Amino acid sequence: MKESKVKEILVRNGISFIQHATIYGTLKADMGAYKNGLGNMMHTMKDHILHFNGKEVVILAIDDMNGMPKEKTLVRISKEQIKSINIKIRLLIFWMIIHTEKGDIQYKIRKSILGSPWHKENLSYLLLGASQMEGE
Repeated sequence: MKESKVKEILVRNGISFIQHATIYGTLKADMGAYKNGLGNMMHTMKDHILHFNGKEVVILAIDDMNGMPKEKTLVRISKEQIKSINIKIRLLIFWMIIHTEKGDIQYKIRKSILGSPWHKENLSYLLLGASQMEGE
């Protein structure tokens, strides 16, 4: 899938698109995800696209059959609802935890995604930004 498809969906829904701010993640189904509005797609569509644009985190579920984002599954979590975002580095993957008022949303982030080279590039930008914030 191309990143331009994600951009089209975001723009069509009035959401600002930021370059190098979109990654793939696999949702860990738990109460935090359910309470944050991801309950409908938590068990059937675990692969999601996450877009960080400074105002919010936008989450789109990916259809398991064709690998395309499903626009009707769009969930927005505003910056005001987010307490913090932590990234834990493991040997082969990363764990991203989005701490919100309603509970924690956890994503397993792979280092690369077959057919989406932009994910690896964007992940490096995201990790660089996270490390710079820790240093401040």
